Amino acid sequence: MSEVPGSEVVIATPDRRLRVFVSSSLQELSDERRAVSRAISALRLTPVMFEQGARPHPPTEVYRAYLAQSDVFIGLYWQRYRQPPHAGAGVSGLEEEFDLSARLPRLLYIKEPAPAREPRLARLLDRIREEASVSYRTFPGSAELGRLVRDDLAALLSERFATTGPSARPASDRSRRLRSLPASTTSLVGRDRAIGEVSGLLARPGVRLVTLTGPGGVGKTRLAVAVGERLHLPFGGNTVFVPLAAVTDPGLVLPAIGRAVGADQAGSPLEAVAERLGDERWLLILDNLEQVVSVGPDLGQLLARCPGLVILATSRTALRLRAEREYPVPPLAVSATAGPSAASVAELMASPAVALFVDRAQAVRPEFALTPANAAAVVEICRRLEGLPLAIELAAARTRLLDPGALLARLAASLDVLSTTAADLPERQQTLRATVDWSVSLLGDAERSLLEVASVFDDGWTIEAAAQVAGLHETTALELSEALAQHSIISVDSGPGARSRMLETIRAFAAEKLAARPDAAQIHRRHADYYRALAEQADPALRGPGHSQWLERLEADAGNLAAAVRWYLGHDRGPLPHLLRVLWPFWLLRDHMNEARAWTDQLLPTTGSLDTPGRAELLATAAVIALNLGDDSIALTARQHLAAMQDQIDDPLLHAIAQLAIAWAAPITGDSDSPVGAASVALDELRSQNEPLWTALAAGSLAWQEASDGRTDDALRHLQEVRDLGDQLDSAWLAAWSREWMGTVAIIQGQLDQARMLLDDALALSVEAHSTTSVALCLIAFARLAVAEGDPEQATLLVAAAEGLRQRVGLRAWPMLRQGEADLTGQIRLALGPDRFSKMTQAGSALNRQEAIAAVSHQHGIDVVSPT
Repeated sequence: MSEVPGSEVVIATPDRRLRVFVSSSLQELSDERRAVSRAISALRLTPVMFEQGARPHPPTEVYRAYLAQSDVFIGLYWQRYRQPPHAGAGVSGLEEEFDLSARLPRLLYIKEPAPAREPRLARLLDRIREEASVSYRTFPGSAELGRLVRDDLAALLSERFATTGPSARPASDRSRRLRSLPASTTSLVGRDRAIGEVSGLLARPGVRLVTLTGPGGVGKTRLAVAVGERLHLPFGGNTVFVPLAAVTDPGLVLPAIGRAVGADQAGSPLEAVAERLGDERWLLILDNLEQVVSVGPDLGQLLARCPGLVILATSRTALRLRAEREYPVPPLAVSATAGPSAASVAELMASPAVALFVDRAQAVRPEFALTPANAAAVVEICRRLEGLPLAIELAAARTRLLDPGALLARLAASLDVLSTTAADLPERQQTLRATVDWSVSLLGDAERSLLEVASVFDDGWTIEAAAQVAGLHETTALELSEALAQHSIISVDSGPGARSRMLETIRAFAAEKLAARPDAAQIHRRHADYYRALAEQADPALRGPGHSQWLERLEADAGNLAAAVRWYLGHDRGPLPHLLRVLWPFWLLRDHMNEARAWTDQLLPTTGSLDTPGRAELLATAAVIALNLGDDSIALTARQHLAAMQDQIDDPLLHAIAQLAIAWAAPITGDSDSPVGAASVALDELRSQNEPLWTALAAGSLAWQEASDGRTDDALRHLQEVRDLGDQLDSAWLAAWSREWMGTVAIIQGQLDQARMLLDDALALSVEAHSTTSVALCLIAFARLAVAEGDPEQATLLVAAAEGLRQRVGLRAWPMLRQGEADLTGQIRLALGPDRFSKMTQAGSALNRQEAIAAVSHQHGIDVVSPT
């Protein structure tokens, strides 16, 4: 802290929010600047930051003007000196700011260590040390700096406080009564972009009212306060915070505003507030308006009468005024650049949700740190809580006694796991249940009923689905859904095929309410029946034209389809054999086989009680699922039963599917003849039935066997049929599959350029198809090409990557492919030698899908964009 020369220098009373100028490099000390800004605001002082200045003015004019109006100078220094502000300037702005602050009390802080400190900054710091009138402190990081600044400012105020004298500028009685912004006691994490966007919106000409909307606990109040802190100077200090959570009568809102701005409370509240605000620039932050939104017209009149007034409101629902601009506050982003198993701790900390969890955990357990051992649990906690800041803060508070793994295990048990004893949180936010209950209590009976019904949906729903399950007309369901969205209870995706969603925390609360209703069982049945009917509707389209569009539609409702299957398992198993057979192509093409296996495993013991069609459908589905997952025992048992009942199956499609299942399982026994015969029979039957998808699967299976036998011309003829059918169906999966095998045949024939072209197309199509099976087959084909081109290292990397991708989703190579892949692996092991082969295999196995695709793309110059 500096000793300011001259006894005439005093600090004015804080009635007018004393201004503290902060000088530093902007980029390298951005975290520290935020910490200092929070420390200053916590003492009800005003931080003066260069970045808040008006950009049309030259930088030197901005910081000189700011310094001239400031009362205290804080200097932060680390390694950078900054460039001179203009050509011909002898010193940088950093040094000029220090020189211009000579009349002010100074608090100087130097960050250590500084291994790369620039020479000119070192000379400036030497000069500072030599001046007897100036002393300074060193600090290691932003947290320690914030504490130092708070302590030093408090001491400075107590030593130099003055209420009289030439420098004191007394304020009016009314200005003394202004309600200042609440002090931030914790850091605001992950909202820099939102602060900038809302501040920019409020700074636009003509923007008078911005409402921050979002569910309870998303951080609307914290964001509003941060925006108020940033805009305090542009509004001349007339930034006022009005808490309204306890106000339930709309008629009491204007009196509350009047008290906050220091208005004369006599007479009409509107007249009193309007007279107090006048034509001056004011920023009113009205917090928690959702229970008094009918005050909107009064606020509209206030805006009309006070031309300098700008309102920033927080509410779960918009106010519906013409002047209003709504800013939905989203939850914090959870996903990092990679999954927790592959990403570094630094990459995971870049996730705002993870960073918030760590920050709040350290508040109760200072030694807490994100480590490779706990990272996966922390990321999953944040994902389960869907990035909701309040939920994350409540969860992090539990780390005082529970490590992240134990906390994750308890999260599913109850909303009340997330609670806190923090006395400074509003009562309605001290448990997550209370927060959700507060939101739901504001709904009407019909809205609340639809919300409870909607809790049966998994990962979203359409208006049509909500209407069917709730037993409502679609128009009514639409109106009620719009009301729920306006209350920020649900969100609605925009665009065609719009879907509604709710946070899992709200869904869990609503599900508890639904369970207590007498019609709960009926609602669950209607949900299951609706999605069973949806699957039946999709069946012919999945097998023919409309294939791709229905894959996308079913993918959007994968969670609801799974919930429907689970309901039938527990209540009515009769429809399941057919439902599972209908959905099998979708599960195959979109990597949902693992969950489906659990369902077929539960049904197989009941096979003897089914009629012939049901038994055949269940056995065929169980066989193909087992083949994908490498459960040879189940596959062979199902094959044996299917073979024994072939003559009893009357349905032509089901008969052909059973023949295909028999063909696919045959290689497990080493039988090389029956696959060809069974696939040929199935292909002939399917061609006569106009079944494009199943015909393509049969033709592709036959082509694989022909290629293995050296009959490449026959194989190419059948693969051409697969390609034509895939193009006809607009199926990226079939198109990729045909080109993968045509490329493999081209390698066998020595046509490497042709193979590369086909495999390039196949890789792009595999990415488009979102199929691990397809990507893995493509990597294997590229590995064959690498062997043919004399690159066994690349081949090993790709074979291992393919197997790693399969293992991570529980898949295994189909029996008809296993011997060929084993031969390829043996060939490259022999070429590389055991040690090198082992190292490359280990490296390849660790690649995620994006990295594996990048390895191929880089090697072959392919332009492929892969989803993470």
